[in-house]
Amino acid sequence: MRKIIRIELTIKTSRYLGRKQNEVNLGRDPRTTWNTSYRTLAINKVTAALRQMAGKRERCMYCEDSHGTQVDHFWPMVPYGNKTFLWENLIWVCSGCNQKKGNRFDLDEQGNPLLIDPTSEEPWDVLFYDPETGFITARYDLETGLENPKGAHTTKADVLPLNIDVVTDGRKRTQRNLRKAVHRFLDRIVQHNNLEKAQSELIEEIQDHDDYGLVQWYFLKDGRDNPPFRELRANYPEVWERVLESIR
Repeated sequence: MRKIIRIELTIKTSRYLGRKQNEVNLGRDPRTTWNTSYRTLAINKVTAALRQMAGKRERCMYCEDSHGTQVDHFWPMVPYGNKTFLWENLIWVCSGCNQKKGNRFDLDEQGNPLLIDPTSEEPWDVLFYDPETGFITARYDLETGLENPKGAHTTKADVLPLNIDVVTDGRKRTQRNLRKAVHRFLDRIVQHNNLEKAQSELIEEIQDHDDYGLVQWYFLKDGRDNPPFRELRANYPEVWERVLESIR
């Protein structure tokens, strides 16, 4: 899971969403209104924007393993009809995650969602990646020793399928590819001493393997202290900064 940057819709599309939301607010059934609007040109533009946000592979914004195919309402239409057509409430997901999530939407004592919204939050602030298993788990608070509640809820097997075998295998494969990319960079420097070319190839390889949010984990979060990322950061700080510029 990674932080997804939400883009702006055109004024025309935003106005359409506003009109439809007003209809719901005035008493129209949210699900019926959404279903009858789903094939309109305006909603097609909404889905196109979501697919663009999801990246070149258009992966699900939850598991990032499967190809996204559906619009999900982060706050479900039932009972939160007042958010049905809000742009900030729409995300791009796969059918597996959408079916698993369903209408379950637990809140904390303050009424805030326990599920991570990847379009408004940095998932790695509350999640931790285990390179041995490929699992993502809740981050622990070092002072209290307790799991982060949002991270713990999001990674529950009955909430989202984030740690099933096919997904964890994909994470471990991406992890191996990122490590290989860094090792190749270090080898090229030793063998050819062409820093500029090696740097360009490293960044290209990292972008080619930008899956599951692991680029952010290994270059921006805790994973940067793992080998060989640690060696790259310590020995080639300028290259490290160029990599960070390319992924932010």
